[in-house]
Amino acid sequence: MGAAFARMERRPFTLCGVTRGQVQDLAARLGAALGADPDTPVCLATQDRPVVAAAVLSALGGGPALVLPHALSARVLAEAREATGFGRALLGSDEVELPAGVSAVPAALAPEPAGQARAPLRVRPADQPFVRLFTGGSTGRPRVWPKTPANLLGEAAYLARRFALGPDDLVLSTVPPLHIYGLLFTVLAPWLAGARVIRPTAYLPAEIERLLGEQAPSLLVAAPAHYHALRLALPHGPRLRLAFSSGGMLEEADGAAFSRAAGVSVVEVYGSTETGGLATRDRLRGEQDWTPAEGVRLGFRDERLCVDSPFLSPGLPRDRDGLFVTGDRAAPAPGGRFALLGRVDGIVKVAGKRVDLAEVEQKLGALPGVREAAVLAVEAAGGREHELVALYAGTAEPEAVRAMLAQRVEPQALPRRVLQVARIPLTAAGKRDRQALEAMLEG
Repeated sequence: MGAAFARMERRPFTLCGVTRGQVQDLAARLGAALGADPDTPVCLATQDRPVVAAAVLSALGGGPALVLPHALSARVLAEAREATGFGRALLGSDEVELPAGVSAVPAALAPEPAGQARAPLRVRPADQPFVRLFTGGSTGRPRVWPKTPANLLGEAAYLARRFALGPDDLVLSTVPPLHIYGLLFTVLAPWLAGARVIRPTAYLPAEIERLLGEQAPSLLVAAPAHYHALRLALPHGPRLRLAFSSGGMLEEADGAAFSRAAGVSVVEVYGSTETGGLATRDRLRGEQDWTPAEGVRLGFRDERLCVDSPFLSPGLPRDRDGLFVTGDRAAPAPGGRFALLGRVDGIVKVAGKRVDLAEVEQKLGALPGVREAAVLAVEAAGGREHELVALYAGTAEPEAVRAMLAQRVEPQALPRRVLQVARIPLTAAGKRDRQALEAMLEG
């Protein structure tokens, strides 16, 4: 890890015109403002990438640990405070409503310093947690996952090496930097490699397409929902070198359509906040199974994927073989690879029979007149079993959708209710927003 730090000090780094010197200067000023209090966390309440980079450097230099919330809404920040106890929050240019009792610490960039501004590095031990990622969204169960310098910087260095990132690369992202995928691919790995990053996060298909044409990035970092949306506004013009997808399963048709239009592979990254990146696949190259990342050790128990990796959050439970049991179902495949079979919590009992929610959702989303869909399992009367509810956005009528789906699934897998909605809500990371979906059902 020391060699990686030495290399990154010699390499340029820009975030849409913000220089490495400006980031280091802000990190030094944050260190002075926050003090050396590693046990009292500070919330990073901004998605501005230069501020995120400076805050990480400050925390690495012995400053307070950081709490990274999965969204900047008042509700999420209040939940994050309750879970972590932070009393201060770093603010950038984002409009944020802080919980009562939380003091704001402004974090503003200054002009390029006259001398070489260098934030202290590697003061914090490599195995001491310094970032806490507060996750939510798809499961509806918020959790706090600690990460050490060895976790995050080790994975960032691996990504920079694995995908040959360098000063000639320009990264465009549709995912914010407060999620581990965005933090690694659009802040830490580019910083280590000396790559350039487009500062704002592009959310809308038209904005993504515009930036692809105007800025000519070499790398695209996006979520499956964005590739799906881009099927209606496929990019043309300057060619990317590589595109990435994470945060859920990428529909094969969406990835293929993007690859045809952009002339580039979409490398899917599988993992989670607590495990870090575990594996990749590139279906343009014919890969259907997943190839483990360097240093990842696999095991399989009762269809459960078990893993060991240097990127696992500290404190995760291990079995007798030193493996963490994930919530995903998997099976071994030739060549040391594996096939994913869905989430363990995606299998529910309906009328005494097993139903795979992902399979029902996939078939629902493929129906004519259905643009996007989500299937939830809710407790049936008595709470002993589940019943299925489907929500979809599209032009087809609910009665027609249910009739078409009845021809494609077993009777127990047919949703009891089919609701038409304007859109399927997503989190900032492009994942299904479970809480918003449940609110729709209650409404």
